[in-house]
Amino acid sequence: MTRRRDPSMIFGLLVALVATGAADPVPERGPEVIVTQPDESKFPEITVYFELKRPDGSFVLDATRGDVRVVEGESERPILRFEAPETLIARPTTIVLVVDHSGSMKQDDRIGALKRAVATFLDGLPRGSRVAVVAFSGEVEVICPFTEDRGRVREAVDALEANGGTRYYDAVVAGLELLQGQSGRRAVLALTDGQDTLSQFAQLDGAVAAARRLNLPVHTLGLGDEREIAVDALRKLAVETRGQHYLARDAAQLKNIYEEIARRLGSSFSLTYETDRKVPDGTLRPIKIFYREAEKAGQTAVFIRGMVVPSAGWSPLFLALLAGLGFLAILPSLLRSRTPKVASPPAGP
Repeated sequence: MTRRRDPSMIFGLLVALVATGAADPVPERGPEVIVTQPDESKFPEITVYFELKRPDGSFVLDATRGDVRVVEGESERPILRFEAPETLIARPTTIVLVVDHSGSMKQDDRIGALKRAVATFLDGLPRGSRVAVVAFSGEVEVICPFTEDRGRVREAVDALEANGGTRYYDAVVAGLELLQGQSGRRAVLALTDGQDTLSQFAQLDGAVAAARRLNLPVHTLGLGDEREIAVDALRKLAVETRGQHYLARDAAQLKNIYEEIARRLGSSFSLTYETDRKVPDGTLRPIKIFYREAEKAGQTAVFIRGMVVPSAGWSPLFLALLAGLGFLAILPSLLRSRTPKVASPPAGP
């Protein structure tokens, strides 16, 4: 005789199976490798700055040289130098603060919130960091050149008054130009509470192009109501320059964001390797940074300035033409040197 199973019993078994499956541990994701800046200023050595960010938002600080690999193109390169955040050596950063003091910054005492947030930011920077300040409203002005004196930076920002229009992109490009002659870990941190209305020399695409040309990240901050800020433009400027975009709706959020940025700057690793390109050849070199606990590599690219060299080398015909042009360039001076000098007639009595 066949026994019929109780439907409720079958349903209970299914529930138990589902519950058991749901209780299985979910594999944890590893840290994310975030490349913040490549620096080719000491070619043929290339320095890459990067972060290791966990899924919970915290940062790995104790990775070692043996945990990391670097690949340029298809070739793994030996690491010459490696620096981690947890070190006895100060790892300073060179920062340009671009700050808005347009008339709209009077609203809700945003200008006061900015001053307090900058003071907090300065307290959190790694020792030895150098800071400059570019202030903008209807004009763009460097109100503080690069200095390690945090008191000097505070005094410059505290003296700002809110008035005038908004020249945001002009100010961002001015900040990038300040960093052009600097080396090491560098970034622009640019805040505004409105939309650019007065820039004369640069717009969004020009600011992105300037940052890419210098391999510099621009971190953008929008302060206030999203409806008042060009959020999409600020996000694009940050993302396309390997920076971060932040939105602070009030003074408390602004202070927290500046604290977070200072903490991130203190959580950065760097490694230095020698490229396999022996001469500056005008090529864009893809770079991958692998960390043993990360699922994916962090990626970037570095542009090695110079003349593009064909992979097969210069052809004999091209080299002959180049030599011919060089000869033609010096021919006039050769002819002048071979022309006999004509003696001047003696002066009359």
